[in-house]
Amino acid sequence: MPNSLPPRKTPFSDYREREFLYLEELDAIIAATQNTRSPIRNSVIALLLFCQALQPVELCWLRWCDVDFTSNTLMVLRNRQKTSRSQPQLVLSLQQLSAVEIDFLQKLEAERTTDWLFASERKQRLSERSLRHIVQQAGTLATLPLTVHPYMLRRSGLYYRAALLLQPLGLSLRQCCLLWNWHKTSTYSAQQEQEYYAIERKTEEAFLIALEQIKAFSGITIEFNVIDYLLGAFMLFPGLKEIPQNYWLAPPNWQKKLEQTLPKRLTAIKSNRKHYRSNRF
Repeated sequence: MPNSLPPRKTPFSDYREREFLYLEELDAIIAATQNTRSPIRNSVIALLLFCQALQPVELCWLRWCDVDFTSNTLMVLRNRQKTSRSQPQLVLSLQQLSAVEIDFLQKLEAERTTDWLFASERKQRLSERSLRHIVQQAGTLATLPLTVHPYMLRRSGLYYRAALLLQPLGLSLRQCCLLWNWHKTSTYSAQQEQEYYAIERKTEEAFLIALEQIKAFSGITIEFNVIDYLLGAFMLFPGLKEIPQNYWLAPPNWQKKLEQTLPKRLTAIKSNRKHYRSNRF
């Protein structure tokens, strides 16, 4: 029997036209969870996927001991940085919960049957497969025009936060890409160099801080993935216009000061600008 090649993987674009959800679609999904078999549990799942930008595996392994109702925080165990196969580096992330999340979590606690935050009907830890089914079912009940999966809620949450961070800076999509290329790559033309020096230093520093904030909030360690989420703000809100500042799912104080480690090159920006301008003029 002749050997045959394995079937080619179907591109995601054949399944759906985009990999994120608009805010009105998120509202529809959360409303649709009220018509499922476990409305409170499934509502909390949708909320945490968006508000806390959790990975499915991170959400499924949450326990009740990770929720602190006194400080309104959620402790998330991330396993992203692997020093070796046998000794992964575990990272703990303490994230602020919104009033909406706390309200739903307290309702869910009243139904608590196990130590797992999200349990199945058999009182076992909810599996990632079941999680995908719950989110897809909610999308179907909400009559959305595309198939929904958990990462779409997570991605929308990061896009929304990136939009809130970038809007006050007044940067265009081209300028954001320019700043990223300047600090993370070494490929730029003379015209791009002029455009870079036309950006104010405070704006440039705020952009780098926003990049670090998204990185710290999401737990992403690969910077090429971080910039994708940061620039995704322009897909959720074209031109960064009409962004609701008081969206009811937005957790308060999530932008509080974090320990930032900005690129060392940032400290030399001012001297580089003076050197560039003195040579130019």
